[in-house]
Amino acid sequence: MARQARQSRPQLVCVLADNSGSMAQEKANAATEGIREMIMECQSRGPGGPDRSYFKLLLIRFGEEAVTDPICDMAAIRTIDPDLVEIDGRGGNTDITGALELALIRLRLYMQGLQHHPERAEHPLPLVLLFSDGQHNLGSGPEPVAAGIKSLNLDGDPVVIAVAGVSVGRARPDEKTLRAIASPGCYVHITDAPALTAFISSVGSSGVSRARDVAELIRHIQEERPRITWELQ
Repeated sequence: MARQARQSRPQLVCVLADNSGSMAQEKANAATEGIREMIMECQSRGPGGPDRSYFKLLLIRFGEEAVTDPICDMAAIRTIDPDLVEIDGRGGNTDITGALELALIRLRLYMQGLQHHPERAEHPLPLVLLFSDGQHNLGSGPEPVAAGIKSLNLDGDPVVIAVAGVSVGRARPDEKTLRAIASPGCYVHITDAPALTAFISSVGSSGVSRARDVAELIRHIQEERPRITWELQ
């Protein structure tokens, strides 16, 4: 049975946004635009009314520390003013593990609730989007925490993590680590800022919750924007 978002079973989208110093200016602007576009696209889905959102958003920015955005803290998407959401690249170093740990804490509780949802068989799983342009350089490695997120499941369907490594400017992403974080087929190597915008807005608003569907969507984005390099794991 297909899992589709509805007002009675909205999809939770978790965006883990690199806000480190190397993301400043062009990349931060592209990320901001992508998240705002994603919010507006999600807001357009379904019947009108602020209480009829098909999506919820959890936004976690990470630099030297990981912080949940107070207006995007599991919030119904139609309650969010997209103009108030910004990535500014002022976070210093890059703690990917901290962002994943925050997401895992929230997702564990959320997934427990889904086990008893009356529309459990049709409820979409959360979709996690992570993008980074640098090396993880604080604390322990992020791979075990990412594995914990991907082990969460609903009737055997696991939570998916889609990851973009951003190679714009001098900074280079830690692709080995980012590939390990991503679900199979759900890693993209991005080489221009508009492609980052497209990745966030298109994948985040897609409503899909299975890895194969995310991978197919990434293929489609690649066809539209050849400078997005799609890589199987």
